[in-house]
Amino acid sequence: MKLFSYLLITTAYLFANCDYNALKLIASYKSIVKCENNRIYLSNGKSFIYDDGKKKSFTQLLNSPDIEDMFKFKYPKHPIKALPKNFDPGRIRFEPLFKEIYGHNESEVRANLVTIPWFGGAVKVTKKEGVANALKAVYRDLKTLPPQFQKYLHPIGGTFKWRRIAGTKRLSVHSFGAAIDINVKYSAYWRWSKGAYRYRNQIPQKIVQIFERHGFIWGGKWYHYDTMHFEYRPELLK
Repeated sequence: MKLFSYLLITTAYLFANCDYNALKLIASYKSIVKCENNRIYLSNGKSFIYDDGKKKSFTQLLNSPDIEDMFKFKYPKHPIKALPKNFDPGRIRFEPLFKEIYGHNESEVRANLVTIPWFGGAVKVTKKEGVANALKAVYRDLKTLPPQFQKYLHPIGGTFKWRRIAGTKRLSVHSFGAAIDINVKYSAYWRWSKGAYRYRNQIPQKIVQIFERHGFIWGGKWYHYDTMHFEYRPELLK
């Protein structure tokens, strides 16, 4: 009976010009309530076109995506050693949707920040959409790892900061209080590379798996790698 009901619901979504990725969004964020007639609807009454039907270059995907484009690359849940060129699952973000979910400006985001413990200190993240609770769960599980793992986790590179991504006009997910950078000392970032491109990483897989378990994707699974970076994107892990 449950399977039959599920099929009826998912078929209805498909006929409404939505797809299974739209269902993942709805299941991941309380403020997203439905997808209907190719539009994503939020609890505040706002809506956005889901799929604009346009074919886009990689640069266009980054700078002018629709919501459906956020699922262009399937996030790998397994360990990786190398990635195809421009394979960046999670770097494509429809910014207006994030603003509706977390806040349109710095003051709106700040109003929902809470402080949670983090390895001898504390960090500020948004309480919206369960981000703070998810990061608390990450912290709880990370504390069970042997002591040698802690060097990767503090001091941290940062959590909330309203800013643009370096070299772009796009807001960082740090702007929404939904991301954390762990210890920069053991991290690698593609913009720091000199000469020929080469993937680099020192972050242990056990740390990555704990973050992923609680809805955070890892920038180390991007061609344009950023191995200190984790952001709350549960829709990409379903």
